[in-house]
Amino acid sequence: MSPRRRQAAAPPPEPADTLAVVVGIEAYAAGGGWSLDGPALDACRFAGWLTERGVPADQVTLLLAPLEKNAAAVAAAAGEVPVRPADSATVRDALTELRRRTSGLLVVYWGGHGVIEDEERRLLYADATSDDQRNLNLTVLLRSLRSSTYSGHPRQLVLVDACALPARRAAERLPDERFAEGRPDLWREQWVLTAASPGEAAANDDARGTGLFSAVLREELARLPRQWPPDAESLRDAVLDEFEKLRAAGQTRQMPSHLWFRSRGAEHLALDLGTPPGASGRTSSELLSHAEFRALREILDGAPAPQGLRELFRDATRDVPGCAPPALSDDLLSTVRALRGPVSPRPLFHFLVRLAAASDRVTQDRLWEWLNETAPRWGVELAELHELDEQLRRTHVVFRLRPDLLGEGFQVTGWSVHDAEVRQEVYTDSEPWDLPRVALELGEVIADYAGDLQAVAPVVEFLLPLALLDQEVEALPVRVQQRSGPVGELCPVVVRPLERLDDGAARDALRARWKGLAACGDGYARDAIHWVLGGGTPQDASDHGPEGRCTPGDAHVCAALAYTRPHDPVEDPKLRAVLDAGMPVALWHRAAPERPDRKAALEAVLNGRALRDLPDVVRGQRTAARHPNATPEHAGNGLVLLWDDPDRLPPELRWQPPALSGAAP
Repeated sequence: MSPRRRQAAAPPPEPADTLAVVVGIEAYAAGGGWSLDGPALDACRFAGWLTERGVPADQVTLLLAPLEKNAAAVAAAAGEVPVRPADSATVRDALTELRRRTSGLLVVYWGGHGVIEDEERRLLYADATSDDQRNLNLTVLLRSLRSSTYSGHPRQLVLVDACALPARRAAERLPDERFAEGRPDLWREQWVLTAASPGEAAANDDARGTGLFSAVLREELARLPRQWPPDAESLRDAVLDEFEKLRAAGQTRQMPSHLWFRSRGAEHLALDLGTPPGASGRTSSELLSHAEFRALREILDGAPAPQGLRELFRDATRDVPGCAPPALSDDLLSTVRALRGPVSPRPLFHFLVRLAAASDRVTQDRLWEWLNETAPRWGVELAELHELDEQLRRTHVVFRLRPDLLGEGFQVTGWSVHDAEVRQEVYTDSEPWDLPRVALELGEVIADYAGDLQAVAPVVEFLLPLALLDQEVEALPVRVQQRSGPVGELCPVVVRPLERLDDGAARDALRARWKGLAACGDGYARDAIHWVLGGGTPQDASDHGPEGRCTPGDAHVCAALAYTRPHDPVEDPKLRAVLDAGMPVALWHRAAPERPDRKAALEAVLNGRALRDLPDVVRGQRTAARHPNATPEHAGNGLVLLWDDPDRLPPELRWQPPALSGAAP
């Protein structure tokens, strides 16, 4: 078999080589209740723009159904462009005729009523009635236009001014007239811009006799350079920017959506449908070309079986309304295929970054080679993905401080954990350190692994005896690169009790509860917070008030200690109850007379926050509390975070420090 020859790229189109089908429907067979004032006039104005730019009038097919009152104005606006009706038979004949013709650029414009059914966009013909809602299936037409059926039209620009609301049918489904679909053409370019995202109405200004989208479109087309073809990407950006301004000013609620299909020897489909809650906006197209998906599948086939796919999927799609994990939640390829649905390319690439961070080094390297090559082609910035990766695999600097039994100061062991394989380096000294020495050494360790503190700063963890949990370690002054200040402002700082780590049963309970924290993911989890209120004995505290018992349930992973605590945590039975229950997170304020309402202060930190973000949130609160305008009762003043990650430990707990500085434990 001879090798397939590379198809030559189509030459740049000229106005004289352009064909257009322009549809505007104001009057429907259903009667006056369906009437629109403006689409036929908008279609004439668009046809006029085409001819003014040099497209021959006989190469513009103008299909109209004007209101009777607009008939004279429409005839005048059409000018030399012949007008035909916009009923179903005529429109389909015009589209079928295109299969026998060729163009350098095919332009399709449609103004009128539109709906969505079964995740497909439908445009209603002029002869549609309430009993027979004849419609053009736009989703299928676009796919047909990209196939060999329309091989004579390598470049296509489709503009649609129609609503995208769900179809309202009592029982019957909409009639569906399909279009022939040939082989997918890998050398097709198709740009689609629609007036509204799925679930939205497209505004029509009856007073001005125009659709809002069409009016903005004409204004932006007039501003574009007089080149041919018009720059579709510049047009898209200008239209979206204008609608952002209109939405911000409260003048509209719709937001145009777009689909860009580009090919240069392989498919590239990028689209942004902006699907709102409850709406269906997915087409039958998929993200990733066949070649891209095949290369990704080869990587995944060689990867170790991943854990927690549902959690990875949920975190990657948290901001995508209506995006649910596939039925086979433990099936990696099914999960990836579910993310290929073209709501937005971002969730797919975020999922793969999270998968890479949870995988072995070989898989990480292979996935990142694929991401670096593929993500930019889909409009996803690599800087965004790299920052997410840094957040997922951020460095943790851990210092264990124990009072020296033979004198003043602390016996210190430190280590850093700085990638997904939990590689650790240990720092220790046989001599006791005072707190200034701890601060000095800590600054040097942070500087070794910090990188850019403005991006993703390392987390600093202090392992302390229970009696020292209130020690103000976050206030230790450190110097990192060119910055100086309390370590708790330069980095997230948390404390952890040594006693729980020395107890095997306590560590097992902690690990079990830590899984619950991981399951909370990146979203706010109100039910995971256990409120400990009031004073006196533990029986005086409960989740929601002063009644009940202090018995944290299995679902609770974060304890909010909203009461005045003794200075010595060892003497605090409520804190001990939290630790004994295995709860990995606790938040409290040190004793201070200017703290009148501790529950309100902790609510200011916890409410609406993802528990997994608490180390960074607490850092931000501490920084804000030091602002010149902050009051003494600011929630970040005296804030303490216990964050007891059972996996942030050396493989073996050997607490006797070695004799030589820098030796491994």
